[in-house]
Amino acid sequence: MTTLNDVAPVSTGPKRLRVLGLCFLVVLLDGLDTTSIAFVAPVLAHDWGLPHAGFTPAFVATSLGAALGYMLSGKLSARLGIRGASSLTILLFGAGTLATAAAWDIASLSVLRLVSAIGLGGVLPIAIAAAAAAFPARHKETVTMIVASGLSAGGVAGGLIGGPLMRDFGWESVFVVGGVAPLLVLPLFLNILPRAVPEPAQRRAGSVGALFHGPLAMRTSLLWSFAFLIFLVAYTLVFWIPTLLVDLGFAPQMAALGGAAFGMGGLIGNVVIMTLVGRVGINRLLMVSTALAMVLILILNQMTIQSGLTFLLIGGLGAGLITGCVGQAALAVSQYGGDLRITGVGWSSAIGRIGAIVGPAVGGMLLAMGYRAQEVIVTALLPAAIAILILVVIRVRR
Repeated sequence: MTTLNDVAPVSTGPKRLRVLGLCFLVVLLDGLDTTSIAFVAPVLAHDWGLPHAGFTPAFVATSLGAALGYMLSGKLSARLGIRGASSLTILLFGAGTLATAAAWDIASLSVLRLVSAIGLGGVLPIAIAAAAAAFPARHKETVTMIVASGLSAGGVAGGLIGGPLMRDFGWESVFVVGGVAPLLVLPLFLNILPRAVPEPAQRRAGSVGALFHGPLAMRTSLLWSFAFLIFLVAYTLVFWIPTLLVDLGFAPQMAALGGAAFGMGGLIGNVVIMTLVGRVGINRLLMVSTALAMVLILILNQMTIQSGLTFLLIGGLGAGLITGCVGQAALAVSQYGGDLRITGVGWSSAIGRIGAIVGPAVGGMLLAMGYRAQEVIVTALLPAAIAILILVVIRVRR
């Protein structure tokens, strides 16, 4: 019986790198399609004569769909086999993204984004687990960080090509390219995966209940708690940092650069962690990166006027927090083995996505109650501190 652990011959380095490259490419296209709605929305707002806030349903649908996809990935792999699940999820997000080019209003756009995002969320744990299975145990955390970083790389790629595409071919072209590309990559991706039919034991492994069997119960609870909190903190800052910059005196056009600085810091942070994780371990690195974010939050809270240093601090926040969002997947890979890995990675990412919805919502409520942006951002210190304590407990238990 072929299992996920047989994705590539462990004795051949070039084949491992091929697996790694294809898994990264799939996740990069995932990240490109996930973020495409963000930079298409301003153009659609102009073309459709709608306020920017009117696109909230499409944004929420994308997050909800991704969370559903994360939750379903393990069960789909257990029921259909990894090749069947990969085919379904990539076809879903490719065809769904392609169909989005035909959206005519917010309702149709939101429905198509929901459907596409289920596929987007479903393929990520599969790609991470496939890459990790192709490498020796000592490299699994590093490989996970590399593949998961494809999401950030996809966002950057989308930002680079999105503008020229919309300028020359209209907003629809972003979804056409984003939909066709994964469909072209699908045959290559399937070629690196095992041709297995799941056995009953594997089907049970696809159930979320398997993550709470025996000693796994505490590990799963701690991992989910960390994922929820780190996504909550990261996305609270992503959404409300531009408001903070305006409060500090920056022009709205400059405030938009805050998101770019945050994302670029995250990419740099991921690269640094990739080089260190094999020697230091993902747990220790996440403690340090989260503590760094707490220090920078405190410094930002003390600032009263605009300064060039502000964007450097925001980049540091991205390095501290986006690495946490990516690193929780590496924690999952290190905690679960074999057929449980896809389910474990999928559900921890799904719980993180829930935190990504809750955090900005709570921040918005606080702003509506009269709190300043700096006061909202400093509230992220408490969940960040709890996240570090959870990492300490995870390390002690190991």
